[in-house]
Amino acid sequence: MKAKIMNKNLTKLGATFLSALFLFGCQNEEEINPDFSANAGQKVMDGDCYAINFEEFTPDNPENLPFIDHVTTPFGKVRVHNTKRSQDGDYSNTNVARIYDTKQPTGDDAHDLGQATMLSKILVANQFTEAEIATNPDSTYSPSGNPIRIAGPNDNAWGATMELDFSEIKGSVMLNSIDVVDIDESPNENQSFVRLVLADNSNVDFPLATFADEGHVQTVDLRGTKNVKKLMVILDGEGIVGSGGIDNIMFCVETMHEITGCTRTQGYWKNHATGKKKDATWGDMTDETFFSSGMTYLKVLETAPKGGDAYLILAHQYIAAKLNVMAGASMPAEVQSAYDMATAYFNGTSTPERSTLLHWAEVLDKYNNGKMGVPHCDE
Repeated sequence: MKAKIMNKNLTKLGATFLSALFLFGCQNEEEINPDFSANAGQKVMDGDCYAINFEEFTPDNPENLPFIDHVTTPFGKVRVHNTKRSQDGDYSNTNVARIYDTKQPTGDDAHDLGQATMLSKILVANQFTEAEIATNPDSTYSPSGNPIRIAGPNDNAWGATMELDFSEIKGSVMLNSIDVVDIDESPNENQSFVRLVLADNSNVDFPLATFADEGHVQTVDLRGTKNVKKLMVILDGEGIVGSGGIDNIMFCVETMHEITGCTRTQGYWKNHATGKKKDATWGDMTDETFFSSGMTYLKVLETAPKGGDAYLILAHQYIAAKLNVMAGASMPAEVQSAYDMATAYFNGTSTPERSTLLHWAEVLDKYNNGKMGVPHCDE
């Protein structure tokens, strides 16, 4: 919820320019790329991935959306504990984690959370506690002059901390990305950030961008950070302010698997798509349309990314990775993470920054060149 007193990605750029340069510039059959990492041994850390999206909560009446203390995943329970700050600046430890339906906005949130309808259900830190609502569910409050029932979900306007605890998951947890909703431009939420607490109790922080438009959804690339124990989202600004929601927490649980197959570069797949040299792995995919690009897979691969077009740079490596898997190559968890996030981007369900697209392209390029544990094919 946003009171009317106010009207609510990360990048570790590294060598982004150089990454774009070699990804764009190599058009030969077998590109020569920098050696980013040493090959792994005969085993690589591979894993299963899952996105927490809160869509299992589906009551007809949005006022009945629950407070929660955990979500169940294929790998076990992830504990959830959200806390809120009062108008006086005091934090309570009472868990106010609650599901919010952006398609059926409640509270005072139609103008902000209600704009993120593409996400449907999200998680918020509720303004009123479950006990307060149970005591008098028909009570109302008037943040904008009009009475609103306290029973409906709404995000607290005065600051919150949202926490997901992965301690009960067996295996090493790797955090890939999270969608964060409605982080307003300065000063409302300009001190908000995402924090990952690792198994050794060290922290890795990721800043959140702020936006002028209400209900903006930003996908934060968590860089495949490994050995995560907790994920925290701190909603804060200048003064006693801070609100928003989260969704689509994508993580992987790593286990040891034997590697299979080998990989080839985008240059190989482009030059073995048709004619006598055609690799049978292509099948009919040469003529299939690549997502909403209006071009076939082969046409995309043949189109040079003029001006450093990040969409095409990523698409080239994505197509090669897809074909490598189709040909029998296994895909390590870090690569799978980049691939899955790229799939969401091509499907139009996320809007990452250019530097993030280039980072994903770099991971996939390393994989295609045999630099991510799965060896390169002998020609």
